[in-house]
Amino acid sequence: MDPDKVYKLVQSSPEIVARHDREAWLGLFSGSAVVEDPVGAGPNLKGQGLRGGRDELARFYDVFIAPNDIKFTVYQDIIMENEMARDVSIRTTLPNGAISAVAALLLYRVVEEDGALKIESLRAHWDFTRNAMRLLRGNGLKGLIASLQQFGHMIKIQGLPQVMTYCQIMYRGVLGRGVQAVHAFARAVNEGDTGSFMALFDAKAIIEYPAGKKIKPSDFLSGEGEYMTIKVSEARSGGWHTACVFYINQGKTGKRGVAFFEFNPHTKKIVSARFFSEGSTKK
Repeated sequence: MDPDKVYKLVQSSPEIVARHDREAWLGLFSGSAVVEDPVGAGPNLKGQGLRGGRDELARFYDVFIAPNDIKFTVYQDIIMENEMARDVSIRTTLPNGAISAVAALLLYRVVEEDGALKIESLRAHWDFTRNAMRLLRGNGLKGLIASLQQFGHMIKIQGLPQVMTYCQIMYRGVLGRGVQAVHAFARAVNEGDTGSFMALFDAKAIIEYPAGKKIKPSDFLSGEGEYMTIKVSEARSGGWHTACVFYINQGKTGKRGVAFFEFNPHTKKIVSARFFSEGSTKK
């Protein structure tokens, strides 16, 4: 896909959010779109789960976007084929004036539908528990009231079953073990420790470095990962996924990007590691 068109589509989302144009925002998404925000809190499906005449995606908008003022600060955009990774911070002013500041790593997938580009999926990786605590510490009683008001708003609009699914993010998934695995990945690469490296991966795991170029973990250290040093930061887990920012040096070449790790719920090992650092990059 034309990277400029992909960028224009994705960039229009926060612009439309800022002006609270509900129908325009919903119109950015394909007929089968899925939004996970945050990842691990359950999907919001367009065209499904009708309740009060509104599907899950429309109700997501009504709960989390409509009553709030939301501003994005973008640190890096990376486009690979029909996907775009974003490193952002999202500042949300809630109805009672409490402020939530979220550091998020976003992954959009774009498809063509009826001759136009549409967002097929959006995955927002941010630390739900840490952000909830920061909201309370930073805003005091106002933060507590805002949290209780939003929880009530969620139950009213989304329904109790979907809210219960949302709350699973606090206890279900790879959690801190995923963050530890991502740091162990970097440590094993830096030390050339094949045994420790392979112990992190599920039997059918794939590494994409860069995203779209698949390689088996057993071939990584002797191929793309040879002579590589990597530093990871800002790792956060949600569900069975962990995302991070990374810095890679290979000889005289240095790269900054965003990586997304997926874990097997049964083995708790990495099944996919995808690195976004090359291609068309916008800052």
